[in-house]
Amino acid sequence: MAMLAQPLSAGGTVEKVGASVDAVVADTTITLQEIAVRSNFANEQSAALSLTTLSPQHIRLYASRPNYVEMMQGVPGVYATASTGSYGDASLNIRGFKQDNIAILLNGIPIQGLTSGSMYWSNWMGLTDATYAVQLQKGMGHSMLADCAMGGMVNIITRTSQFAPSASFGVNVTDTGLTKGTLNYSTGRMNHGWSVDAMIAYTKGHGKVECTDVETMSYMLTVSKLLGAHNTLIFTSLGSPETHDQRNSELTIAEMETYGGNYSKNWGMLRGKPYSIGRNHYFKPYFTLQHILDGERFEMKNSLYLALADGGGRSTYGQRGAKSIISHQTPDGHIDFDAVIKENQEAGASQNIMIDYLSGHTQAGALATASYRFSPMWKLNGGVHYQYYDTWSEMRVLDLLGGEKWYDTTSKTHVGLGDYTGARYGRTTHHLSAFAQMEANTESITATLGVSMFNGAYRRSNFITGEHSDWARGTGASVKAGLLYHITPAHTVYVNGAYNSRLPYAGTFLASSDLSITNDVTNEINVLGEVGYRTSWQGGGLEMAAYVASWRNKIITLSLAKRANEAAEKYQISGLNALHMGVELTAHQQITPWLKAKAYAMMASWKWVSSGNALIYDSYTEATLNTYTINCDGLHVGDAPQTQLGAQLDATLYGGIYANVMWQYNARMYADFEPSTRIESGDQISGKAVDAYRLPAYHLVDATLGWRGMLNKDVRINVYASVQNALNTQYLERGIDGANHDAATFRGYRGASRTVSIGVRFSL
Repeated sequence: MAMLAQPLSAGGTVEKVGASVDAVVADTTITLQEIAVRSNFANEQSAALSLTTLSPQHIRLYASRPNYVEMMQGVPGVYATASTGSYGDASLNIRGFKQDNIAILLNGIPIQGLTSGSMYWSNWMGLTDATYAVQLQKGMGHSMLADCAMGGMVNIITRTSQFAPSASFGVNVTDTGLTKGTLNYSTGRMNHGWSVDAMIAYTKGHGKVECTDVETMSYMLTVSKLLGAHNTLIFTSLGSPETHDQRNSELTIAEMETYGGNYSKNWGMLRGKPYSIGRNHYFKPYFTLQHILDGERFEMKNSLYLALADGGGRSTYGQRGAKSIISHQTPDGHIDFDAVIKENQEAGASQNIMIDYLSGHTQAGALATASYRFSPMWKLNGGVHYQYYDTWSEMRVLDLLGGEKWYDTTSKTHVGLGDYTGARYGRTTHHLSAFAQMEANTESITATLGVSMFNGAYRRSNFITGEHSDWARGTGASVKAGLLYHITPAHTVYVNGAYNSRLPYAGTFLASSDLSITNDVTNEINVLGEVGYRTSWQGGGLEMAAYVASWRNKIITLSLAKRANEAAEKYQISGLNALHMGVELTAHQQITPWLKAKAYAMMASWKWVSSGNALIYDSYTEATLNTYTINCDGLHVGDAPQTQLGAQLDATLYGGIYANVMWQYNARMYADFEPSTRIESGDQISGKAVDAYRLPAYHLVDATLGWRGMLNKDVRINVYASVQNALNTQYLERGIDGANHDAATFRGYRGASRTVSIGVRFSL
């Protein structure tokens, strides 16, 4: 359900449809936190968008969850779940679109990678404790500088100091022994306008899935300075050095039934100890410096940011044709490392080894946006954003698993423990965007029209030879428009639309393992439209929205392993179109002074609506070697439910006792698949394409019971217990379609079984 609580001042929050982010109580002081919120969140009173703001109270309900995105559950059109069951690994879909079509902003700054648009949530494990509020903007989104928003935008606002000093300490423990402790301290407003907010959290223990241990220390430091009445500087540093074991091999339904939903085939006993082949270690410190000018007619926000990511993860690596490590199994379904070691010893040289796949990146940029109000009616907005994104990847031999040496096919030599193997490469991206937008406001109407331009330059580097590819370049543009009309103070309608000639990600231009540039890359075309209606009444409100999103000329470029007597190295798939349509409804009502109810519903149709062409060509001569047909026409888009229902009850009972119960129903969800798997030979489609496997519908119930009270006049206490999946429902949460598009060939993961957590939080 939509949590529409909007931050006002130190005095509290309001929870109603249409509440304005920048509404303030006349006799209170606007705190630094609300300055940051107002500068980054869209205003529901004037933005012609479908918006949902997750309040601090809502976020605290999910503080014990292992994945950040789970707090976004309960919003129609949003599917936010664990991806594998490993701590911190998560997947987010909005209106049927995956992560690379959702813009993620942190304090208004885009933070996802520029190579593929991916967002590795495990790199931001401490973000939950650092988050003050989150705004989900479905559809085209409010920002003119994020060009990847098809499903929508997620704007995360971190904590800054409130007006008064405060401190808190909390501990949470799950039934698997996963323990998390969090400490926060805020100075409040000090002399000369300074304030400091600091957070540190430590998490360690076992996940629900077997052999998915985690250890992470998270931190955030925010230092703020008010410069007079209208200027604010905010410096933020956050990070989360972490190590966690991953389950990254999908399971068949037969394996789940045999070993249970928490089974993982990614580990075994090696030299007498449990050993995971998917242990991830990563650290991505992130720094921002923001200047906010909040004037009467002129406003500005300037940002500098820097992220330095470094880490890696265990992975298996085998000689071509060798039986994989994971296929060596003991009777209980785990890796038989003894058999792997014996095989390597008998072969004289290792056929399978463990590597540490190391990777990192430097992400830096500068963003400046400004607005000038010419009159009470007319306002001009504009901005520019430059991003630098430089990545590197390499592999080192971690364990020879009983062998004496390893033959590296890249260097054509034998290498040993700790040596490099395989390719060592990187990609460099320069991305520049700019926009201009006019806004017209009257007492009852807000209208906007804006244009954005995007330019990208991409290069690949071979660190072994020191060579670089040529620069690949591209240009894109988008147009966004919106109109919001207040029929009466209680009734509002809005309409919006966008056209985006969208630059492909760097991974499309530089898809080959050599230094060649993908030929004939063209922009994708996104066309979006939405109409919505909001109304409110005493103690309640309702919002309805209908949308359409047309994704045209989707390009997929895949590298192929070079095989004997075959020069082909790439697939390039073009001409794929998808159409996403849907209707959404949210409502809430204060039934009694102590009981509030909320509900939501969503019905959608997300389908591929064309058949594309796949070219296989020689990346050296660029000669086309073969042409195939991609048969996707009429297939449902997978990986997210196309029907959702849900409800929530919040009760505030006698003596500080409170309770929360949430129910969700997900249905009409199809297994994920890549269009490249639907290749047919010849020029004609042989018949109607078969839909991917349809996952069974399922219900989930979560509940929280707690008590808030005062230990003395200065210390508040909150004791709570939460149950996730209270009915212990067995359900398929995500998965990949199989060759026969049925349950027998499906591979994926069950959702988490019943999980209980208890915690206590002290606040001063």
